[in-house]
Amino acid sequence: MEIEIFSSRSAWFYNILVSLKLFQWAYGLAYRRISKLAPPGSRVLEIGPGVGELLKILDKGGYAAVGLDISPPMLKYAQRRAPGVSVAGASFKAPLRDGAFDAAVALFTLHHWGDHEPSVREIWRLLKPGGYFIAVEVDLHRMPWWGRTAVLRSV
Repeated sequence: MEIEIFSSRSAWFYNILVSLKLFQWAYGLAYRRISKLAPPGSRVLEIGPGVGELLKILDKGGYAAVGLDISPPMLKYAQRRAPGVSVAGASFKAPLRDGAFDAAVALFTLHHWGDHEPSVREIWRLLKPGGYFIAVEVDLHRMPWWGRTAVLRSV
């Protein structure tokens, strides 16, 4: 299976873009959707939190947020932005217990997952019965360069 893992340089660049608030509209969109489906206090898993901006927003909103990322450089930035809430793992294999989350969100990460089926099975395993999975994604036909920001690795 091939997956994408962000390099230190990619993580550094993405952190600059987030610091410039270029994606605030997307974080706001995801946060509003989560808040309609799960009340504050709910446990929310972000798959591929990148540099941790949505985790920070969720934490400030009263959610028990956890980030799951396969990229050590991204996790480093996420830990700075939202300390203590990120873990190393992949969308298809998470070191987390069954039914631990009320909701899961993937913001601009689906195009990095490769085969989606194992990841979707894993997300459903992590969600409580009646939990929600929210995916926000770009249209790669309109923005083909968007999904080409990481390195493919065989695992």
